[in-house]
Amino acid sequence: MSKSIGKVFGTSSVSPYNYENNYTNYLSNYDTTNYDNTLNNLTAQALNMSQNLGDALPQFQFTVDGSDAARQRAEQAVYQGYVDKLQPQFNQATADLQTSLVNQGLSVGSEAYQRAMTDLQNNQNSALQQAAYQSVLAGQDAFSQSLGNSIDAAKFSNSARQNYIDQILSLLQNSVSGYQNQQQLYNASAAVKNRTAAAKQQAYDNMLSFGGKVGTAIAGLG
Repeated sequence: MSKSIGKVFGTSSVSPYNYENNYTNYLSNYDTTNYDNTLNNLTAQALNMSQNLGDALPQFQFTVDGSDAARQRAEQAVYQGYVDKLQPQFNQATADLQTSLVNQGLSVGSEAYQRAMTDLQNNQNSALQQAAYQSVLAGQDAFSQSLGNSIDAAKFSNSARQNYIDQILSLLQNSVSGYQNQQQLYNASAAVKNRTAAAKQQAYDNMLSFGGKVGTAIAGLG
């Protein structure tokens, strides 16, 4: 491994800049055509996919609601089912009671007759109230079911959209934006500038040090 690295970076170089020159030459001559072409294809695909976000997929859904129409349909269906079943029974019970009261010698409109008919109607109304209560429960169940369906549909839609976005980001993960590229260039330029400034400062310090040594030597000669 060290031998191959030496061939690339020039570990045998004696100049402090040969290492950088060798590395720069290595990078300049390294063929990245296949990778770059592949990356261009991927980023182009990501661009096409991003342009289809508004048309190919629905927007993210943050709120859902159950269907009030479904609740009403369930209530009406259940209540009507009870009525269709109970009404013939009510009619038959009313006719039977009227016949029984007349056979007992109770005339229509008499107190006993009215009391008996009122009791029957109260029982029938209680049955209808129970039917209404059951229809309300059925409507609530229908609303809850529609709400659950809406939540599931929203989750599926949001998941599909997020997966689509994740695919786009995955296609871009090995590329850099123009801003990132400019930032890298700026950092590289700043590093060179700082290194140059440090080299100039070191040369200046060396000159002062050398001058001081010369002055000391001359003073010694005197």
